[in-house]
Amino acid sequence: MLLIVLALGALAMQPELRARIAQAGREGLAAVQAFAQTAGDGSTQAALTLPAMEVWALQLGVFDSGESAAQEQQRRSAEGVPCVVWQREKMRLICAVALSREGLDTQAAGERESFVVRDTLPEVQLRLTASKGEMEDALSLLRLPDALLSALLSDGQTLDALVSEAERQAGRALSAHPENELYTQLAQSLVNWCALMRQTAQGSDAQTARIYAQTTMCTLCRELRRALSGA
Repeated sequence: MLLIVLALGALAMQPELRARIAQAGREGLAAVQAFAQTAGDGSTQAALTLPAMEVWALQLGVFDSGESAAQEQQRRSAEGVPCVVWQREKMRLICAVALSREGLDTQAAGERESFVVRDTLPEVQLRLTASKGEMEDALSLLRLPDALLSALLSDGQTLDALVSEAERQAGRALSAHPENELYTQLAQSLVNWCALMRQTAQGSDAQTARIYAQTTMCTLCRELRRALSGA
């Protein structure tokens, strides 16, 4: 099983973007890099809030180092329990998520010991400046991870259908605005996620693949918030 790679992790460390976000935060509203460099003729502004989200997760272990966490992640994946590493104050190995404690599938851990933990994806407020068409693209892509997570945690659509829709939107976005690094990084992260889900679905049963899709998309939602807030 391949390890998930989120391009947003690197983006969150870029000094120029972090400085812009920090300055905007001092003014009371976080901001992201604008598509248009100046608010000239034809440009528009919009505010978007990615809401705080409380999630419950099934934790398989806590580690002091990324190397130890990655080794255990590989062992668990080889046993048929795909999982991801959440970096908080320590490295936490997570194999399932839900929006409530009752909704958490505790069977995802198999026969290994696990613990239920609670986490909060923080609210992020954004202000963007762009042309009208570009604004619609930006808002749609920034909302997509949260929308995918919500759909994955419900039973309305199959994993294949959700991955196909994400592939369509992310693939179109990937080359649409190469001048905007944040937009392109997010599109690439979603393309990577789709490829990982295709591979997972081929080697796992439907329930395991969906749980892994939920866990990895929750991770992407949090990484997106970290990138936007400069955390």
